[in-house]
Amino acid sequence: MPEAHWHDHVELNVITRGGMTYLINGKQVSLREGAIYCFWAAVPHQVISAGDGTELVCIYVPFADLLSLAVSSDFKNDLMAGHVVTGSSIDAADTLLVTRWAREWDTNSELAADILRDEVRLRLRRLAADPRIAEIGLGALEAEHRRQAMHVADRRVVARVQQMTTFINNEFARPINVADVALVGGLHPTNATATFQKVLGQSIAQYLRRRRLNHALKLLADSDMAIIEVAFESGHGSLSRFYDAFQRQVGCTPKDYRRRFRA
Repeated sequence: MPEAHWHDHVELNVITRGGMTYLINGKQVSLREGAIYCFWAAVPHQVISAGDGTELVCIYVPFADLLSLAVSSDFKNDLMAGHVVTGSSIDAADTLLVTRWAREWDTNSELAADILRDEVRLRLRRLAADPRIAEIGLGALEAEHRRQAMHVADRRVVARVQQMTTFINNEFARPINVADVALVGGLHPTNATATFQKVLGQSIAQYLRRRRLNHALKLLADSDMAIIEVAFESGHGSLSRFYDAFQRQVGCTPKDYRRRFRA
């Protein structure tokens, strides 16, 4: 995964062997062998280091499935805010479980496929019952694999981008712009945009638009707020601007999205 990418699913990750470090939402998170990790893949993410022979199982869960689960709003909000959620301790059963999922996922039996989907939802509910925010930073695991790992981003550059993404995630509802974000990173707007693009594969403006859209999607699916309230709550300066941005990025109106989701 040499470049950052994103998609509208929730990811469940388990390292069955080895260890690796993600750059998720502009922050470095090291994944330990045997632990389970969950994050919303709509935030940019990429692998920046991995030990030799590392094996990873990724399970993609539709975003709508997450919102329909009977789990706490805090758990959903943590994922929507770009956090990586893990369990309070390693459960040895997870490696066996996800290995079986990977082996059986392409089953031709609809009954078996339904059972697999139910098992994934139940594991998400179990995780939501006792979640922990995964630690940010290099951590001991990356140090252990540092010699074998190949880093594609300079740590000082990553640190600047992390400052900028943190600012965006905290302030996206306000009328901030590229210059405001660049100032937080201590860079000229042109240099800030180039640095951001190098690390996350998208511009500051693109990331800001995506963060605002993510919040709007959550509000539309998870609340009864009026469309105009959703527009301003998610940082769009006007209702018309919100409609234009939403239709351009989602392909339908906010009202249609809410109707389809709830149907």
